[in-house]
Amino acid sequence: MSFKGVMKKMNDLNYQIRKANENDLNRITEIYNWAVQNTVATFDLENRTEEKAQEWFSLHQDPYYPLFIAEIHNEIIGWASISPFHPRPAYKASGEFSIYIAPEFQKQGLGKRFLATLCDTAQQLGYHTLLGLITGTNAPSLSVAEKLGFKEAGRYQEIGQKFGKILDVVVVQKIFA
Repeated sequence: MSFKGVMKKMNDLNYQIRKANENDLNRITEIYNWAVQNTVATFDLENRTEEKAQEWFSLHQDPYYPLFIAEIHNEIIGWASISPFHPRPAYKASGEFSIYIAPEFQKQGLGKRFLATLCDTAQQLGYHTLLGLITGTNAPSLSVAEKLGFKEAGRYQEIGQKFGKILDVVVVQKIFA
């Protein structure tokens, strides 16, 4: 998908964030699979299949696990979600956020807007805490989380291996009153 001729400054663009629907799933998966192939933002090593994407999407049809997309001129440029932090029932009030943005729209403020939307939504849904697992080398994402009130809750040292690198994962957490 080409966005040639479209100014990339987020404040100059007329973009909107809305809840995702099934018609969005292919583009959501494309953006995620780009991250799998090109970044350490996810520790998946293989692209998400259509079957796995559908399974993941089905979970996010539950209003308690929202999935949002950002779009410009009806073209999806990123997505954000809240997923279960852990499958055991005592963790129900804790969610894990994920944010993925098409490469040509990264570093323009959309990640911050997505995370603010997820925080507002989490509070409305009655979450006690929202967590993120961010690769230790991902300074921009760690900075955005800090600006929105997330604190480092821990660090898994040398837990993942991707692209020949051994990577840390930082756990960031925001507790809602």
